[in-house]
Amino acid sequence: MAMRTESPPTPVVYVVAIDGAPSSEHVLEVACGLGKALGGAAELHLVHVLAITPPAAIAAMGPLMGHVDLPEVGCGVLDAASAHAAMRFHGRIVGHLAAGEPSREITQIASDMSADLVVIGTAGKTGLARLALGSVAEKVVRNAGCPVLVVRPKDVRPNGVPEIEPPCGDCIAVQSETARAKLWCDRHSTHHVHGRLHYEVPPTFAMGSMNFRP
Repeated sequence: MAMRTESPPTPVVYVVAIDGAPSSEHVLEVACGLGKALGGAAELHLVHVLAITPPAAIAAMGPLMGHVDLPEVGCGVLDAASAHAAMRFHGRIVGHLAAGEPSREITQIASDMSADLVVIGTAGKTGLARLALGSVAEKVVRNAGCPVLVVRPKDVRPNGVPEIEPPCGDCIAVQSETARAKLWCDRHSTHHVHGRLHYEVPPTFAMGSMNFRP
């Protein structure tokens, strides 16, 4: 009688766009943290795209810039990112160096790898404007065949959107002091019918788990 062998679990595939900018480190941290939190078999595919520069533009850069070995620089970016990721991510890590239009190359590699999630960064306070104007992130969101997580620096202050109020400083303090066991300050824990209902499942009694947000 032949013994049945179980197939290895199919890994969750994360494709992470790395551009070498300081913000890429935050994008990588988010991707690694997500993989660690979800657990299970996973692969991290790091993508760095070399933009193709016309010969005339290269000549205009001068002799020093003209002799830069872009593939070598790109491999250095991927090597540094891989080493950083290996400290937090314990699954398979693969680097991909491509040349061309960034959004297309990122989307193509995501397709080639049958990615489950693409993680890509965008600028800080100008991020939303860039998305609206057709940035790399916006094009990947539009064209990728899987979910796309757009990572931007965390900023609890309103980002030029007048209808969004900043968070209550007292609520932030309570969340920090109680390790988020309590979410609202005394004022916002009071039950007032004013727009929004917050509740937890299961309810954490005596912690303001169900209240109307004033």
